[in-house]
Amino acid sequence: MFLLVAVLNSDAHVRKVLEGFTAIDVGGATVIDSRGMGQMLAADIPIVAGIARLLGGSPVQESSRTIFTVISNTEALERAKKVVLDAVGDMTQKGVGIMFVVPVAEAYGLIEPEPLPSDTP
Repeated sequence: MFLLVAVLNSDAHVRKVLEGFTAIDVGGATVIDSRGMGQMLAADIPIVAGIARLLGGSPVQESSRTIFTVISNTEALERAKKVVLDAVGDMTQKGVGIMFVVPVAEAYGLIEPEPLPSDTP
């Protein structure tokens, strides 16, 4: 099992990811509001945001969303990663977000999704 975590700065990207997860039969995901270090510093020390803009940096997002989902196997994990990458485009661009995966030794309370109906009789 794996825990896929995606921290995204666009609500539109979050919606695309969740819709994509539904299409590939991800059993569930949790989305929480989150704030990164830059977001916190810009809010607490407004001069930080001003200096970043003067130096050609992008404006600091007010908040982001963190998606957590436990994935049961490597095939499903690859499909879920593709959904995230397809939804956000180039994750190497500053301000898009981050995604990482960690192994899960044990998990409790998970419900396995029912398989999607096949197209063949």
